Amino acid sequence: MTPNKGAVTAVRGSVVDIRFDGPLPAIFTVLHVGEGDRVKIEVLAQTDARHVRGIALTPTQGLARGMAVTDSGGPLQAPVGEGILSRMFDVFGNTIDREGALGEVTWRSVHRAPPPPLPAVHPIGGL
Repeated sequence: MTPNKGAVTAVRGSVVDIRFDGPLPAIFTVLHVGEGDRVKIEVLAQTDARHVRGIALTPTQGLARGMAVTDSGGPLQAPVGEGILSRMFDVFGNTIDREGALGEVTWRSVHRAPPPPLPAVHPIGGL
């Protein structure tokens, strides 16, 4: 499968507009730009049939009109599970605590709905 490609049309601080000639990426999709995909952008709006507007999750220094953009095809994800207890992460789920790779974890969208609240328990044993 060929990745969906686009091009930067405007950069205003951390707000970036991108044109796609193919299908538009969905809201909350992560886009990659620049050498080594160093700039990561999350789609926040589809402004018309060919353009999306996103917010840069990394510094935009060096970003310019016409630069190639690659659609990741998915949202920003974070690790969940027992393996993340007592660990430290950056916003992209990369470990920053020098403890090595993660063990058993599942990756889920950061935009997933929260779990339902637990039922209230009366402090005197259910009265």
